[in-house]
Amino acid sequence: DLDQEAARLLAMVGLPKEFADRYPHQLSGGQARRVGVARAVALLPKLIIADEPTAGLDVSVQGEILNLMTRLQRELGLTYLIITHNLAVVRHVSDETAIMYMGRFVEHGPTVDIFHHAAHPYTVGLLAAQPKPDPDKRREYVALMGEVPSLARRPTGCEFHTRCPRAQEICRRETPGVYRLTPVHTHRCYFPATSDGAG
Repeated sequence: DLDQEAARLLAMVGLPKEFADRYPHQLSGGQARRVGVARAVALLPKLIIADEPTAGLDVSVQGEILNLMTRLQRELGLTYLIITHNLAVVRHVSDETAIMYMGRFVEHGPTVDIFHHAAHPYTVGLLAAQPKPDPDKRREYVALMGEVPSLARRPTGCEFHTRCPRAQEICRRETPGVYRLTPVHTHRCYFPATSDGAG
């Protein structure tokens, strides 16, 4: 019974069954996102890839969508792969985080470790750029110089060296390997923010 299944999925994401008869232009941004979540879980997947799941939504609606996704994860045993620029979302919902620069991973580990012990200078810069809700707390400034290079002409060595405040000669010549800060926290940097020497 397709009508019954549609009503079940709508109820699962907090929408009344009458929404099954609405057109997309009749939905608010948050309602449309809930419909998207319902469509994603309709076939009982084990993995959902969500690209910017809260983009364009008010902060309060973002929280509602994230809480909905977290509840469905718990109830349905889902795994999410979330792609986002919103680090507040990452911190709120993810167990593990991977940071990419120019399409390549530069740091990976448990989210708590990334946010409290960031190693790669790019990660440090991203975290420092996040707005702080406390007006009395001053933001620590981290200089990320220049523009992101062209993917057609990738820099030699570490691709971040053209913007990195910690870059040295080896960074311009040789691509760093994967270094372990802990058994589960890795980075690609010769001079990580967590040490004074090479990784």
